[in-house]
Amino acid sequence: RTTVASADIGLIERALENIIQNATRYTAAGGAITVSLTLLPESVRVCVSDTGCGIEERDLPYVFDRFYKAHRENPSGGAGLGLAITKRILELHGSTIRAESTPNVGTIISFELALAHF
Repeated sequence: RTTVASADIGLIERALENIIQNATRYTAAGGAITVSLTLLPESVRVCVSDTGCGIEERDLPYVFDRFYKAHRENPSGGAGLGLAITKRILELHGSTIRAESTPNVGTIISFELALAHF
């Protein structure tokens, strides 16, 4: 049986690129980035986890805001737009994006996409 999510493939590709680029930017050489999918009763959960530097608790509520840059010793040089764009893409799909993180351990960014019903 084939399961299909209801989504604009181009926009979801852009969202995943933004999340994975962020993970790459903050994960040192030798670290790991994992993309996983979990089938739920009415949706599929997409998770991107990394073993990067993590995000401080005080920064977590703001990582999806435009132009926000977390307080870090090694700034990434990014414009602070990638995750804000991703958040908007997911809102257009009726989804929300979540971030969980532990400094010096890593970060998990996740969202869900509704399943298509034929």
